[in-house]
Amino acid sequence: MPKSLKEVCAYIRVSTDKQEELSPESQIRLIKEYAQAHGMLLTHIYTEEHGISGKKADKRPAFQEMIAACKDKSHPYDAILLWKFSRFARNIDESTYYKSILRKKCNVDVISISEPIIEGMYGRLIEMVIEWSDEFYLYNLSGEVMRGMTQKALQGGYNANVPIGYVKEKGNDKIPTIDPENALIVKRIFDMYVNEERPLSDIATLLNQNGYKTKRGGRFETRTVGYILENPFYIGKIRWNYYDRQSNQRKKAEDVIISDGRHEPIISEDLFAAAGERLAKERLKSGYGKKRPVASTKHWLSGMIKCSECGCSLGYGAGSQTYKIAPHFQCWKKGKGLCNCFRSNNINEVKAIEEITNILQELVNSGYHFDYGLSINKDDETEKALLLNELKNLDAKERRIKDAYINGIDSLEEYRENKKILASKRKELQEKLDNSKAVPQPAPTRKEIDFTRIINLINDKDTDYITKGNALRDIFDHFVWNKEKGEMRAILNMYVKSR
Repeated sequence: MPKSLKEVCAYIRVSTDKQEELSPESQIRLIKEYAQAHGMLLTHIYTEEHGISGKKADKRPAFQEMIAACKDKSHPYDAILLWKFSRFARNIDESTYYKSILRKKCNVDVISISEPIIEGMYGRLIEMVIEWSDEFYLYNLSGEVMRGMTQKALQGGYNANVPIGYVKEKGNDKIPTIDPENALIVKRIFDMYVNEERPLSDIATLLNQNGYKTKRGGRFETRTVGYILENPFYIGKIRWNYYDRQSNQRKKAEDVIISDGRHEPIISEDLFAAAGERLAKERLKSGYGKKRPVASTKHWLSGMIKCSECGCSLGYGAGSQTYKIAPHFQCWKKGKGLCNCFRSNNINEVKAIEEITNILQELVNSGYHFDYGLSINKDDETEKALLLNELKNLDAKERRIKDAYINGIDSLEEYRENKKILASKRKELQEKLDNSKAVPQPAPTRKEIDFTRIINLINDKDTDYITKGNALRDIFDHFVWNKEKGEMRAILNMYVKSR
């Protein structure tokens, strides 16, 4: 191949804001014509899926694949062809970063076929002005869209998907209409919460047991039910700009827009107000929005008691003297409406300790001697297995440092240095593997378990919770609580044996 013939690739992306009408096919056609006219060999085309934004490079898989290929030692491309510089990036910082790597370290140029730039310093300056203009356009467009949607909401328009209970045909001027079947679910939720005074978790459980699905076809959770109960859409209102998805927080009340909609309400204003009043009281009672005390999240039985219905851990609650709620353990899935057991599977802290103490006493009275093995020395096969596992881990580390170099996290010098370190470690492990010899292994030492000592630890108020928890975890894998049967079962660790 003549040296003058440049090998190039193309990068294609369609703008999400649709301000440019050129399709991917048209971009490819023009790039091919440009490559042919300039004596370039186009060998690969990288195309993003339609609708992927150019604002963040790490969100564009085709772009990352192209950058990784350009960094390869084989130097597959001399240049990247674009229809416009805005296709490469809409973020000036990322554009400068990646172009610097491509041009300075990889010797790969970035060329816009529709924006010819002269060579040299002045050409680079013009290129930066074009990119600054593109970025300004993007942010300005975002602001215009936000202002337009806000004005639309103030006039009773619909900017988002309608909630469960409604359907809306495509078109800006279409008014949402009631979906009779799903509207019954909404009415039932308000009735159960306000008139029957059921907890949010019970409502979610009942809906799931009856086979009802959310708007997206999923299972109901406590938060899903809460969202429905406080959505003013159900009384004919439009709510806009109330939640910041980036910070996952609700916005200030003064920033939220609520206006009259043109759709028919499903719920009366009185029923909606009653639901809101109860929600406010329950959130105040539970300390909604406040961090829980550390003592309420730590207990020596945390993670040790499982739900007999769904198998998840019973979470610890410190309780409240003000509202006369005792410390307890409760199935967290039940709290979200995801546990199939309708009756809340919980147990009082005092009762839980009593049940576990009884299990320990039964083991003392059983007449069996329980012990567990302690292996002091490793045999040759075990030693080899450990060495082979370390070598396998080195393979994974080598892949990671290569990815870090390809993705621009590490420089070439850093990559080489890391490779040298791993090579030295690999040589050391291989030598140990080649020279490993069999070591005679004595019979495993067995230690008898003193269950009485553990009972005394549990009942000793001066013993710290860490000591209690470790003593219990040494012997038991977990306990299973069934509130309906009033039964606590113990699951021993697999190495605990009876004799």
